[in-house]
Amino acid sequence: SPSSRCFLTSLNNATICVRMVLNRLKTSDVMKKYILISLCLLFAAALYASPGDDNDTTAPPKHIGKWNISSTPAFTVNEKLYNNWSAAGNSLLSFVANFDGQYKYTHPKYIVDNICKLGLGADLQDLNDNRSLESRRKTADQIDITSTYSRKIYSWMNINASINFKSQFIDGKNYAGAGNEEGTLVSRFMAPGYLTTSVGYEYKTDYWNGSFSFLSGKTTFLLSEEVIAAGQLYGVDTTGGTRIYQALGSYVKLYFKKDIFKDFNLYARLELFYDYRKPDLVNWDDQPQYDTKFRRLRRCIIHETDVNFELTINYKVARYCTLNTSLNMKYDTDFAGTGQYGHWQMYQTAGLRFFLIHKWSTPE
Repeated sequence: SPSSRCFLTSLNNATICVRMVLNRLKTSDVMKKYILISLCLLFAAALYASPGDDNDTTAPPKHIGKWNISSTPAFTVNEKLYNNWSAAGNSLLSFVANFDGQYKYTHPKYIVDNICKLGLGADLQDLNDNRSLESRRKTADQIDITSTYSRKIYSWMNINASINFKSQFIDGKNYAGAGNEEGTLVSRFMAPGYLTTSVGYEYKTDYWNGSFSFLSGKTTFLLSEEVIAAGQLYGVDTTGGTRIYQALGSYVKLYFKKDIFKDFNLYARLELFYDYRKPDLVNWDDQPQYDTKFRRLRRCIIHETDVNFELTINYKVARYCTLNTSLNMKYDTDFAGTGQYGHWQMYQTAGLRFFLIHKWSTPE
């Protein structure tokens, strides 16, 4: 039929284009097959899930979608005051400002989900016992914005396209070493900055979802000459003035959010990204045990996959107040870590969080 011929022609043209791109990226033959098969399945699913014609009386009426909007600004504070105290100690004022927003539009055939997580915090310490709070160190800094479009193909499965941006607001410094009060610059806004796009499948329920993509792009931005001079390159080859690294790989995201019981909320998210070009970027000369392509690929998948894990627990104790604890762990071989943990990064916090507004009303 004409529609079948049109579908096969479009699929063939798309396959040829992607194959040309993969050849330029020097992707392994195994990964090429995975990507091409994934592309074919996604293309077929998209056509299968496309809406029928306007004469279809069984199609749902327009404007039956529903917005689910949540915007939560919050403030976490911790204070300590020492004055002529025999056990000694430094006076401290600590604060963290957060904004968590979710703007979700649900339609019988598709879902648009937008999530915004912002945070900034600092510790102010009195090191000289003169009540001046002269030591100022950052304790939290986050920009994490995600937008996802999901279209249903079955009751339990969607195809989706997502885009995620991560960076920070102000300079990040390493204070390791005695007397290093000024700190060493290791990061700042858009150094690094990460833009991740993906097309794949999604399994979604009311409380959790899993996204799987074999065709995902991750762009790393390194737009600070000072950070480059400090030796933090985040996987970007800066020779020739390059300040951007573009990766093509696989992306997995698992997300869970639920009220476990009354006033007790649990949020968890796990992200995994593997760059298909990693086997070509690793120096194998000093690792002779990996003498075949399969061994090198297995080693890269195990040791070169980027990991980002977040866990947040909130317990509501009053209308405007909750007990909050959060944990964020990352593994990234492109980060030149220091100390015994190497490429592992960890950030943990706990405190009393005050909500600035109990119920934020956003116009639909």
